[in-house]
Amino acid sequence: MKMNKKYMLAAASAALCLTLMAGCGGAPAAGSTAPAGSAVAPVASPAGNVSAGIAGNSGDYITEEQAKAAALGHAGVAEADVQFLRVRLDYDNGRAEYDVEFIKGSEEYDYSIDALTGEVLSMDRDAEYYNGAAQAASGSYIGEAAAQQAALAHAGLDEASVSFVRTHLDWDDGRWKYEVEFYKDSTEYDYDIDAVTGDVLSYDYDAEYYTAPTAETASGAGLTADQAKQIALQHAGVAEADASRMEIGFDYEHGRAVYEIEWKVDWTEYNYEIDANTGDVLSYERDMD
Repeated sequence: MKMNKKYMLAAASAALCLTLMAGCGGAPAAGSTAPAGSAVAPVASPAGNVSAGIAGNSGDYITEEQAKAAALGHAGVAEADVQFLRVRLDYDNGRAEYDVEFIKGSEEYDYSIDALTGEVLSMDRDAEYYNGAAQAASGSYIGEAAAQQAALAHAGLDEASVSFVRTHLDWDDGRWKYEVEFYKDSTEYDYDIDAVTGDVLSYDYDAEYYTAPTAETASGAGLTADQAKQIALQHAGVAEADASRMEIGFDYEHGRAVYEIEWKVDWTEYNYEIDANTGDVLSYERDMD
C-alpha cells in the first residue's frame, strides 16, 4: 500500500511539471512551426497603424547562404555544380521570402524560401529556359561600363548629366543581358542591353519618377518623404549613414499615394514602396548586384 501511494505521488508530480511547462509557453521543438503571434511585432507606422503583413524584422531572417542551402538541398544538387543568378529578399503574400535562382546544366531552378523558417514555399524547374551554348562565356560580355554607354548613347545623354541606380547582369528569354537603370532630373530610364553584342533590347522612360524634397509632403500624401524614408530604413535595419544613392519618388498606384524609395549599401540595392498616408510597407526588395 505504501508503494502504491509513492507511485501515485510521483505520477501526480510528473503531471504537475508537464502542466507548468505547457503553461510557460516553452519554445517549440526544433523543426516545428511556432504558434501564431510568436513572431517579432510588426513595424508600426507613425500614426500607430501596424504595417500590413510584416512577419518579424530583418534580424529574425535566415541568411542568404542558408536560403541557398535550403534550395540546393531540396533540388538535390551541390553548390559547386551550379551557377547562381540571383538570391534576393522579397516580400510576397504577407511574408518575407528569398527568391533563389540558379542554373545546373541546361535547367534553371527558381525557389521561394521562407525568410523566417527556411521552408521551401515554391519551386520551378525549367529545362527550356536556359541553353548553355546559346551565348558566349562571361569573358565575352561587354561589361557594365559598356552597357551603360550603350544606354546613354541611345537616350542621347552623357554620363555626367545622369545618376545611375543599377547595372545588373541577368538571364532572360534565352540570352544574357544588362539591366541598366538611371535617371536625369525627373525622368527615370530603364534599359535592357544585350550582354554580348551591346544591342538595345528594350527601354522605358518614366517621367513620373523624381527625387522628392524629404521635408515636404507631396500632394495627396499624409506623410512627408522623410517620414517614409525613416520607415523604410527602420524596416530594413539600415542606418541612414550607411545608405548611399538615396532616391525618393512619389506616385499613384491603383488609386493609392505611394512613396518609392531606393538606396544602396555597398553592392546591395534596396527598393521600398511606402503608403504615403498610412506608412504601411506595401512592398520591398533587396537585390545583390
